[in-house]
Amino acid sequence: MMIVYCGLRHFYIRHYKASHAAKSGHSAFYILTHNEKVWDFSPELKDHGFTGQAKPQSVLHLDIPVISVPIALSDFASCAEDWHRFSRQYTEELEIEYPHAWYLRFSQPAIFKQFILDFSQELELKEQDGIWGAGQSKLVAKLAAHNRGGAGRIVPPGQTKAFLSQIPLHRLPLPELEALDKLGINSIGELGKIPLPELGSHFGSRTASILHKLGCGEDLVAFQPQQTQEYTWTIDCTALEGFFRPLAPCELKPYLKQGVEKLASMLRDQHKTAGQIKLEACLNQGTYFKKTHQLKQATDDPKVLTRTLESLLPDDLFAQVSIAAGKLEASSHAQLAMFWESPAPKIMDDNLTNCAQIGIELPRRERLLMLWEECFS
Repeated sequence: MMIVYCGLRHFYIRHYKASHAAKSGHSAFYILTHNEKVWDFSPELKDHGFTGQAKPQSVLHLDIPVISVPIALSDFASCAEDWHRFSRQYTEELEIEYPHAWYLRFSQPAIFKQFILDFSQELELKEQDGIWGAGQSKLVAKLAAHNRGGAGRIVPPGQTKAFLSQIPLHRLPLPELEALDKLGINSIGELGKIPLPELGSHFGSRTASILHKLGCGEDLVAFQPQQTQEYTWTIDCTALEGFFRPLAPCELKPYLKQGVEKLASMLRDQHKTAGQIKLEACLNQGTYFKKTHQLKQATDDPKVLTRTLESLLPDDLFAQVSIAAGKLEASSHAQLAMFWESPAPKIMDDNLTNCAQIGIELPRRERLLMLWEECFS
């Protein structure tokens, strides 16, 4: 079992500038704060010596205005949904830490390694900067992401103690750092070697238990996967090239068909079927419309889903539309897989640079299906 930490750098500033800064029409650098701490900032400020550890009130004398803006993390949750959907193609076990950071848990080494390769490639395609790390716990995975590079970001369980002995203790935001420093403890690994009774004599039993767990690379809160309740697809008709206005049902249907095909693809990728279709829309006069249909039999067939959706459309103009496939069930293929005996999958070479594909390049979905067949058949 391996846990992977994924993080996106300058995630908040990128989306803030896209939604707010462009509207102002003025050039400026931004410092985004949360709970009075620097959460993100314009990358250009690095050239002027600004870091994430600086105080939000730091005064920078530049030719371009520097604006400090408090943000609510919940406002950015939807901005990460595409990355979560991408990740769920490889595993359903996903835990969100912050909008810019999440954890994944893998039981199959081949799929785990394929995700790492594809995640790095996806960052390049989207021209985004991100980090990842892998280990036996969330803590080890996150520390690997922030402190290692290359193949060293993968910390096998047997190498956890050696890895933690190399990570400075100050990498953990502990209020007891000064006291631990006086005891001569310099690394996280050293903290894990101190007997629990000895720690207890200095910090009390409760704090000692927490410190000992961290020193051993254990999570204070176990991995808690978020369960997907439904898959959604939305469209803003007033922003469509060639229209820029609300659409009539006949104009909307080709777009709905594309949306349903994407939903069906998500369902198949996760070996799920949908037992419910929900349509929500903002109509021409600003009226809100919502209708739900329960399917007689759960399905991932785009033709069935499209026919059902079209039957729900009111005779009106649509400004915005959202469709959701809910009441998810395991597909018959996934249910049968529960009774198959899983042989050990073929392990790919530990050196990630040797994983390059030779010959015909298959689409990601086809490669994933081949991996799933290899692991479960």
